[in-house]
Amino acid sequence: MSKSNPSPSLKAKLRQQLLAQRRGLTPERRRSLDALICGHVLHTLTESDHPNQTIALFIAHGGEPDLTPVRQALIDSGREVYLPVLADQALSFHRFNPDVPMQPNRFGILEPVDQPRIEITSIDWMLMPLVGFASDGTRLGMGGGFYDRSLAHVDGGSINAGPIKAGVAYAMQHTDALPSEAWDVPMDVIVSDRGALWVK
Repeated sequence: MSKSNPSPSLKAKLRQQLLAQRRGLTPERRRSLDALICGHVLHTLTESDHPNQTIALFIAHGGEPDLTPVRQALIDSGREVYLPVLADQALSFHRFNPDVPMQPNRFGILEPVDQPRIEITSIDWMLMPLVGFASDGTRLGMGGGFYDRSLAHVDGGSINAGPIKAGVAYAMQHTDALPSEAWDVPMDVIVSDRGALWVK
């Protein structure tokens, strides 16, 4: 994957366009697509040969796909679910179950309170929200860089060095190419309402 040095305005323009598309979904269409995404996420997780006992998810915010059914199904199956917690300019991941206390962070996203933390290298799968994605695994996020900084120390060259990095998005967020920078962490797989796209 080639790395460029895109202008901030180009990435900001793409982000604005893709967020507007996502916000344009009707509630009915969003529910339908979310159901498809949840089904594909569960199938991808459980049918993969990669270990799938410890899984980091995200809580939907700003029009992201709602993975609540996935979260509950994983817990019901005995797997461990973790959620991101803001830690300075990066993320730490803490255990979740339905009865843990939750509080909003500075972006209004709920986080587990005082729950056990897991090292990123001990996470089997990390599901991340996307604003946009390309078929080569390039991910466009909200621009905060939290996931990139959190994963910077994980060797992306080996599938066994850290979690499977799975982006979750609506298929309409796909674009032919995205600008990327040296610190951008690519996805291993993108799961959308059209299924799983593994990056070769």
